[in-house]
Amino acid sequence: MSYNAEVVARADSVAAAVVEDVRRSLGRETATVVKAPAGAGKSYFVGSAVGALRAVGARVAVCAPTNDQAYGLVDLLARRYPDDVVTFVPATDRLLPPETGALPNVVSTDAATASGADLIVGTVDKLGSATGSLGRFDALLMDESFQADAGRYYRVGDLAPTHLLVGDSGQLSPFSTMDRPDRWRGLAEDPLQTAVGVLLRNYPATRVHAFPISRRLDPRAVEVARGFYPGHAFDAAVLSGTRELRVLPAVGSDPHTLTLDKTIEEAARSGWAHLELPQAPVLTADPVTIATIVDLIRRVARRGPTLRGEYTANALMDLELARIAIGVSHNDQRDYLRAELDASGFGDVVVSTANKLQGLQFDLVIAWHPLAGLPDPDGFHLDPGRLCVLLTRHRQACIVVGRESDRSLVDGLPPTTPAYLGWDPDPVLDGWAVHQAVFASLEPHRVVMA
Repeated sequence: MSYNAEVVARADSVAAAVVEDVRRSLGRETATVVKAPAGAGKSYFVGSAVGALRAVGARVAVCAPTNDQAYGLVDLLARRYPDDVVTFVPATDRLLPPETGALPNVVSTDAATASGADLIVGTVDKLGSATGSLGRFDALLMDESFQADAGRYYRVGDLAPTHLLVGDSGQLSPFSTMDRPDRWRGLAEDPLQTAVGVLLRNYPATRVHAFPISRRLDPRAVEVARGFYPGHAFDAAVLSGTRELRVLPAVGSDPHTLTLDKTIEEAARSGWAHLELPQAPVLTADPVTIATIVDLIRRVARRGPTLRGEYTANALMDLELARIAIGVSHNDQRDYLRAELDASGFGDVVVSTANKLQGLQFDLVIAWHPLAGLPDPDGFHLDPGRLCVLLTRHRQACIVVGRESDRSLVDGLPPTTPAYLGWDPDPVLDGWAVHQAVFASLEPHRVVMA
């Protein structure tokens, strides 16, 4: 058996309880929150909740923060419920992907026309700007609600009296380019906090459910991932030993190649490897780190990686380059890596920032550590959500690449940060302890580059 039956049963029980909560709440002004760890199956659950509500005749509005997330929801709902019409409300100049738009039960139309639909999907921004034209629905479901800021939630909230907010509390918080965002800090209705955070701050009696499962991460990865979700207990859906990454015997003797091979073998054996380059202050797009990551990819490819898991019926499958991702923190790191990989014949390998990797999964991930080579830590690089995304995208193994000096950035006491009256999450203080815990978890898997 590949799955932990007890964990799966607990997750199914929570899902059923949430759906029953929302169904009983129809017609009343109330909200239900579902917190889920990485890879818990949030979007699939949103689809199940939609199906249950539509089965009792409820008119449902579904939203998510980004266009890509909204496209994914349209596709998921249309394929799961072919007898239900899924009406997409697009922003100006936005079109569904061709395969999704061609589905026979998908309609893309303006807000005025969508007002008569029983099931609509759109981004939080679009549905929020069109509330006057859309009219009222029975239920509003928001996927990825920890990525949606409260200001956008305020605008879309009047669409329906009953709300279901589903999201991953460990992911990156909403991003804002607004001038002086600190003007609201500490206020209970701060529009830049997460939709879930402000809801729970102002309505502490809101029902909160926590999914106790990760379907993406195996037990080895869950041990590290729990540090990103304080107070949230969860386990892997798959049993230990279900997944396996194998590589062919190494051929090569120079010190650089030996270190790369040791890193790859540690990742294949334990699911984790932490490759540390020598201590040095470096540029954001450090050429040495870029070259090392490209060399790692080249070495992985030459070691003939194969894998097995719950979907392979114990047969070994080749690890495709498209199932390898490199996660970074900055666009220039991504751009330089992309150019080097393309020039080296590895165009299928995915390279992206943590923001863009949210919600995606791969078999092997190489994560460029956010603190790598920094002279001093700051809120952006210490953000626990960024590190959480980078270290929870993989199904088989994750290789973290950084420098020996990185851990010293979070030794001792954290720095003084501005204080605001009231409730106010602080990415520096929140991230300080998380980074310390992650470094400790990775210590048994550390490989030092000579």
